[in-house]
Amino acid sequence: MNFSAIFQIRTKKFWWMDVILYFVISLLVATLVCYVIFLTKNSLQEQEINNQIKALQTMGTDQQKEREKEVINYQSKISNFSGLLKNHEFASNVFVFMEAQTLPNVWFKQFSLDAKGNAVQLSGESDDMGALSRQVSVFEKNKYVKSIGALNSSIGELSRIQFNINLVLDKSIFSYDN
Repeated sequence: MNFSAIFQIRTKKFWWMDVILYFVISLLVATLVCYVIFLTKNSLQEQEINNQIKALQTMGTDQQKEREKEVINYQSKISNFSGLLKNHEFASNVFVFMEAQTLPNVWFKQFSLDAKGNAVQLSGESDDMGALSRQVSVFEKNKYVKSIGALNSSIGELSRIQFNINLVLDKSIFSYDN
């Protein structure tokens, strides 16, 4: 093999390779300078923020500071309470839906709500198989029910039909606009 062509490229100088090299080096230097500038500016702003916080802490009377702490305490309590209300309304929509869709001769014993999966697992009993069939039909026709799964039934005490149903609900039932 003849390697002389490779050695010729190595000894030849191309002017555009020097331009690219110096451009990359200057880009690296510019990046380092910008980093140092931003780091310095960031530390100066943090120092200014700390100075402003210290200045604010010296203002006001002790009574005003106590009231400020009291207001902050009330704000946190309101925030916690609003979270509870939000969850309550979230579940309330589903309960209202179930109340409106349940037939008179069908009783639900267990109700499990999976908010992340938009699913409801129901266990209950009905007078007869016809009542259970009509209940499933009511769920199928409702716009909020996406699918019905894991439907199973058996004859329980006093010849009542015991059943389990899994419903996957539309996300819109969980919104506040319903």
